[in-house]
Amino acid sequence: MLVLIAGTPGVGKTTVAREVAKRLGVAYVNVAELAVNEGLVAGYDSERGAYVIDEEAVRAKLRELALRGRAVVDTHVVSAVPPELVEVAVVLRLDPRELERRLKARGYPPSKVLENVQAEILDACLIEAVEAFGEERTFEVDASGKSVDEVVEEVLKIVRERRGGKPGSVNWLERLGDEAYRYLTADARRGNAA
Repeated sequence: MLVLIAGTPGVGKTTVAREVAKRLGVAYVNVAELAVNEGLVAGYDSERGAYVIDEEAVRAKLRELALRGRAVVDTHVVSAVPPELVEVAVVLRLDPRELERRLKARGYPPSKVLENVQAEILDACLIEAVEAFGEERTFEVDASGKSVDEVVEEVLKIVRERRGGKPGSVNWLERLGDEAYRYLTADARRGNAA
């Protein structure tokens, strides 16, 4: 079975997922690395500076890996994970303003920063997870202002007890108010807010 750690790029998935896998004593799988290393890519998106994964091939590889035992899977491409193998999906959330700072610090192009901030505000990964795994297997953790250890502990509690933040517990539109509107009406081609 698989424990899925999902979320918008930049929310801290990889750091948290590696530590969760370590503490559970199970394998860690980064879907992007798996796709590139195993040649499970459908192409390269030069505008976004990222490979496009072959979702069907990745699902087949994850099914194969799941036969070897439990694993923690790290991805923002929720649709690449076989739903029948996911015991619990945890979507990490991050204040969009903090996400914007992180992505800029990584050197992401302005359009990619804005696209990811907008996806976070609109719950894109959360919605995909709920659609794929149902509300009963999907949880969300707000990582804003928390240490890695605090987030890892929340995730482990969810994995062990199946209790925690349910879908809808994080609402950036409500928390950000007019600032959310500014992000959502920005020009994605230029990465500028209106």
